Amino acid sequence: MSPSTKTKNLARARDLSDGPQGRGYRVVATARLEILRKNTQIDFSVSDLSIRSPFAEVESLVYFGRMVDKIRAHAKEQLPRDYQANLGKGFDANCTRFLRVDYDQLVKRVKQGGTDQEILQWCFDGGRRPAEDEIYIWNEFMRKRGWNDEISEILDRRKKEAGMAGRSEIKTMFAFIDADEGRSLIGSHR
Repeated sequence: MSPSTKTKNLARARDLSDGPQGRGYRVVATARLEILRKNTQIDFSVSDLSIRSPFAEVESLVYFGRMVDKIRAHAKEQLPRDYQANLGKGFDANCTRFLRVDYDQLVKRVKQGGTDQEILQWCFDGGRRPAEDEIYIWNEFMRKRGWNDEISEILDRRKKEAGMAGRSEIKTMFAFIDADEGRSLIGSHR
């Protein structure tokens, strides 16, 4: 749905709330309005912000680019609230620990500007540069998070909350993130 269509639907929902059917009609219209607002925020977070798939690589490293995208969007006050709760936690924390850099210092560096490669080089210089085989192990570990491990229950819960409990092709958190953000799962990972 395009932004202009969403705006028209929001206006239409407001108009319907004053309909001749009375208070019950207003309650339904108000609920629809809230759903439209929520859906608009979800669509905005994916299409307008261009937060990358966790599968996307920067210098052969998965997830790093997504973390940088979220930091940039947050710095511009464009990151939706539901993304903000886990900034610096979860996979962000895994990534910064792997690179041995402090998340808050990384945020400061990202705010200074630069390409993804320059920021990753800063991480290598101030933290550590993993060997090629360590990057391979990191990538495969992260790609499989949620599949028969300690966060499988979280993946199942998130799928249920998103109405995707029946989607058996979603076996990992990376696949869930892609599906939840509207990306095709075909060809998105190895």
